[in-house]
Amino acid sequence: MSNYLEIPDVALTPKCLHKEAMAYMLEKHRSSSRMSVETYPSRSFKEMKEEEYIQILKDKAGRRFEMYGTVGEFLKNLKIYSRFSESYRYFKTPNEPYQASPIIYYNLDNGEYIQKSDFYAVLQNIICLKLGNISVQALSIISVHLKNRESETSLELSRELFTLNSSQIIEKFKALAPEIWNDENSLRLKFLVENAFHDNLTAMPRLYLGNNYSTASSAIKSIQKLINNRRNLFDRTVRTVRMFEDGTERFVMKAELSDVTGDVSLKSDDKIHVLHTMSMQEVMRNYGHLNIEFIRYPVLRAKHRAVPIRKLGSVGPLDFYVLAVDAFFELFRSIILGAKMFQKIESFEEFSTSFREIEKDFMVECKTPFFIRHSLIEHMKLKMKFSSSRTAKEVRNAKKDGLTHQNLKNELKHLGLVDIFPEIEGHAEVVYRHVDSVKKEKFLRTCDLFDAVEQCQLICVLNRIPNLKIFLHNQKGCERFLGYECEHCEKEKDAQKSLKNLKIESSNASMLKQYSQPALSTPNDCEKCSESSKTLTETQSELKMSKDQLKEMEKKVLDTEKELSEVKKENEKIVQSEAKKTEELAEMKEELSKEKQKKREKEEEILKASKENEELEKAILKLTAGNEANENKIQKLLDGITNSSTNNQKTNQIDEKTIEESTSTTSVSSKNAPLVIDCLICSSQIKSGQEVIRCPLCKRRFHSNCAFKWRKDHTQCPACNGDLPGI
Repeated sequence: MSNYLEIPDVALTPKCLHKEAMAYMLEKHRSSSRMSVETYPSRSFKEMKEEEYIQILKDKAGRRFEMYGTVGEFLKNLKIYSRFSESYRYFKTPNEPYQASPIIYYNLDNGEYIQKSDFYAVLQNIICLKLGNISVQALSIISVHLKNRESETSLELSRELFTLNSSQIIEKFKALAPEIWNDENSLRLKFLVENAFHDNLTAMPRLYLGNNYSTASSAIKSIQKLINNRRNLFDRTVRTVRMFEDGTERFVMKAELSDVTGDVSLKSDDKIHVLHTMSMQEVMRNYGHLNIEFIRYPVLRAKHRAVPIRKLGSVGPLDFYVLAVDAFFELFRSIILGAKMFQKIESFEEFSTSFREIEKDFMVECKTPFFIRHSLIEHMKLKMKFSSSRTAKEVRNAKKDGLTHQNLKNELKHLGLVDIFPEIEGHAEVVYRHVDSVKKEKFLRTCDLFDAVEQCQLICVLNRIPNLKIFLHNQKGCERFLGYECEHCEKEKDAQKSLKNLKIESSNASMLKQYSQPALSTPNDCEKCSESSKTLTETQSELKMSKDQLKEMEKKVLDTEKELSEVKKENEKIVQSEAKKTEELAEMKEELSKEKQKKREKEEEILKASKENEELEKAILKLTAGNEANENKIQKLLDGITNSSTNNQKTNQIDEKTIEESTSTTSVSSKNAPLVIDCLICSSQIKSGQEVIRCPLCKRRFHSNCAFKWRKDHTQCPACNGDLPGI
């Protein structure tokens, strides 16, 4: 039997592999990786390794593919993701051979079970191995018949094809399994026949079609015979219910339990997009007396997506579900790494506004696992669409020698995430430590950097939306979140520890009371009677003590359970209160951030105005100095005119005594040398062409820069100590 559980190479098709890969990749990554079947290399699929096809997808996707790791890692996760019963319905490949290997399930006694739909895949595998070199065309007809089997059909001999034209041959093929020929299948059959035949009466095309016809008809006839002879394998004779296992959690779908027990009230809480569950403890307590076979059904996950689970009894391609906690991670991975929403929006409020419309789908009050229809997740993603003119940056490649804690911080800055999440760098260290602890290779790679960037953003989102933290805790998703510390988990651990200590104390007190009871006296009539009476009395006493202790223990257990219930209620109130406070705190922080930004802008405006004022003061001083220089020139001209009119002989001479009286700092090197004046502030010479300022009282000159600096700290002239109103 085990030989028929693996899908033969001849049944594997590139179309199926491509559709499975597209479904696994993020929506934003699919457009760059799309290609038709015709773009695949001309070699047949069985001649080419799957890795080569995935390499083609990687080359077309470019740098976006780096988040999935190597080609081998992607293919490994893809095989986990795509192997589930009736996967052809989910990936919409009904006209292709079965691609997913059948799965063996076990009941609680380790008895082996196989899902009914998987048994048809086993039949396909048997046919492939028995017939050997079967063509893909013939296998497709057989597989579609297996998927759509409804009624037995009459079969014709292949030799009749030699007397028919292409249209008649097409009708003969359709007669093999009338139920399978929809528009798509009919078009495919027409393409097959006309390509091989072209209405040509030569023997080779007819022989090729005849072989396919003969193989398909023989196989279908064998299948019909096997099903009729082994009807017990296909008819449901045992009442079975899937028991889902997710870590230590065990639960069933209420809808499936309702179909078996007939208790319709179990479905009362279900909605069109939501299926509720019941824990196995509650199932055994209420329905354990019924003869139900529980089949262990593990919840499987690839790295980037959970494996879809079909609702039993449905046939539509949309009746596939995942756990709500998996829907949560898939949605936010699409938002963070696919749409890069937090790199594009201006404020977190933009995200909050969009998220409010779908937040109700993550039912915070539900404390048991529940399933969400996969189509609802796609609807959520559409609701989270937004318009933005900002361009998001791509995550850069990690260095060959690995990724460091500082590299992660630098990448968060590079992506612009610090703008919307100022606190995000504070989460980098703990996230880096956890990502490093689960790395697959010696050094952290680019795919690990993608994981770290995603986790840092998700922590920031959870801290700002307290209801999401409660949802994640109630759905047991905290431990799957790298670097995340759940305060609700810590409170529960503390409560359980307190309860355990209380039980130990109660047990010790009960034992102490048992051994402190006084011995009862017995009558001393005869020795044997006395002994018997004594034994009976002791036995009765011990029995009474045991009953009393049992009652006492039951009372204490009830009291403890009641106390625990009150503690839980109180804890829930505290959690809700803290959630509300956290939300208010987040709003206050956001308001404070806005106020700080406004304050920063005002300070910048004040600084700018101060600089402009300083420049203006300098300009005024320069203008003042220029005006004074012009006044001095005019005064000198007037003095020159006056002197020339009174005494023309003294025009070229300078009275040294007069010069010395006018300024004590002027020095003359010779009688005919130019006048030399020093600035009293800096004690350096005032040279020709330098800008000067003159005291309006004593007419003493100073460098303009020196006077400006002096005026900042003094109001008196350094020469005459008079007020300087004019400077």
